[in-house]
Amino acid sequence: MQGGPSIYALQDSEILQLLAALPDTTMGRRHGFAFQLMATYGLKATDLRYLQLHNHDSELWLRARRVETDNSVEAREPLRLEALKVVNRDGIPQNWNLVGRVALGERLPPIGMDSEADRQLESYLLDKPVWQIIQNSAAQSGQQAVIDSFRQRYTCAARRLRSTDGPS
Repeated sequence: MQGGPSIYALQDSEILQLLAALPDTTMGRRHGFAFQLMATYGLKATDLRYLQLHNHDSELWLRARRVETDNSVEAREPLRLEALKVVNRDGIPQNWNLVGRVALGERLPPIGMDSEADRQLESYLLDKPVWQIIQNSAAQSGQQAVIDSFRQRYTCAARRLRSTDGPS
């Protein structure tokens, strides 16, 4: 493991607080949609540019693309996305109709080129008091709340799900 703080996994309650605190503006709604997709499907910010629908618009996929990694280029095959819904404090999964909203062409915020996507979304959050509280809380546990914290939430939720399912 490299030095520095590890990436904090957002809690579902924090995601819901953050979404509720976003302004009811065009950009607030677009960013909220992006954060819902990232938390529910474990997406990186750059992945938002590569969403596509399959199976009569009932499934969300990441389309095939070429990705630069460590000065080389690798091909990424299409990938069917599995939702792990955010749940509220009563344990009720949030039904944000994300696939339907993608199918209807709901717009996402501008994220620029792949290399800029994290920074674009992060800069939107920086002045939000609820994000600052989340970042401070993460720092107290030696972790760092960043845009990949939405993806980290998904990773932790998947791990918990696998551990409760037992061996296959």
